[in-house]
Amino acid sequence: MKLIYQIFLLAIFLISCKSEKQKQFEKNIIGEWNFAKYLELHKQDDKQTIEEPPSPFNLNLGGFIFNKNGTLVDEAGFFDIDEGNSGEERKVFYKGDSTNYEIIDDSLKIFNPIEKSWNRYKIISISKDTLTLQKNKDYYLKYYKPTYKLHPNETFDKIIVSSSGCYGTCAIMSIEFNKNGDVLYLGEKYNTVNGYYTSKIPKSEFKYIEKSFKKVNINRLDNIYSANFTDGNTITVSFVRNNKIIKTISDYGSQAPSKLIFAYRKAMFKYQELKLSEIKLNKDFVKSTSFSFDGETEPFFMEQSEHFLLLNEILRARKVNVDFKKKYKLTFYDEIDFDTKLIIETDGRFYKYKNDIYDIGYNFIDVNKLKNRAQPY
Repeated sequence: MKLIYQIFLLAIFLISCKSEKQKQFEKNIIGEWNFAKYLELHKQDDKQTIEEPPSPFNLNLGGFIFNKNGTLVDEAGFFDIDEGNSGEERKVFYKGDSTNYEIIDDSLKIFNPIEKSWNRYKIISISKDTLTLQKNKDYYLKYYKPTYKLHPNETFDKIIVSSSGCYGTCAIMSIEFNKNGDVLYLGEKYNTVNGYYTSKIPKSEFKYIEKSFKKVNINRLDNIYSANFTDGNTITVSFVRNNKIIKTISDYGSQAPSKLIFAYRKAMFKYQELKLSEIKLNKDFVKSTSFSFDGETEPFFMEQSEHFLLLNEILRARKVNVDFKKKYKLTFYDEIDFDTKLIIETDGRFYKYKNDIYDIGYNFIDVNKLKNRAQPY
């Protein structure tokens, strides 16, 4: 009993020993902070000083969401790499975005779950809307308190994220989130799981994913972001309401705003956190987003995430016995034998493969005005 009393007194003493500055830092740091810029203190041969990028991605320094209980969200997330025995076996593992932090005097410590160590920052100042940290002697890191105007009517039925792959081992995959909680995932190559799967998430989780995109103000974003180098990876994100593609954003080489990158990056790795059930299909379609959709005079332009949306609609469609005018075709090519191809004929609503006809319930071409689309590149 005496020992417990002594521990209690020690705890009271330690709390009382906190400086007023530390108490103020602990109070003022709570909330969300977005990265703003570097502020160089000393020039080093005119070379720009940069923070280490969150491997294995290009540099996208994220913000933080500090909670009162000593936990925080690092918006860049934590990722680990397993190189395997060869480059072909390289895999990226998403380890979440939550961790712990501590403030002692003017020192901020954030635990890195990948390195199993603490990243240390000096708190220079915290005002109502600006946080200034120092990690390197040559520069400060400036953050700001964001304000969001989320439109209550900007809601979606589906959000689809696809990754194209690159000259290397970038993931080739697609994932579709439905507001009812259904998830469809297709891993084609360089993923921790490959194949066609289904899963479920709570509706609240869909809302969380939706909100992470809405923070970026989707309608104000460009449709295309592109780097000036080759052999990189393209991420496409499609937002769907009432079967209509409201907007699709293409990001080649991680050139989009950081908030969008963090949102789609977490979404595309969400499959690693889910209980996946492999889909056994009674349709032997090629399970790949690599297909052409030929119009009457030239192919319809569609991004990879839109391909996955259409593929899912066909794979989930009901079998019917109707006659329809076949005006267009989808062509799938075998990855090994490119001379071998699989063709599905369609009018936009009905899709015929071999002797079977499938009805997706609406005309995909008309609803999404594919005939009026122009090739953006």
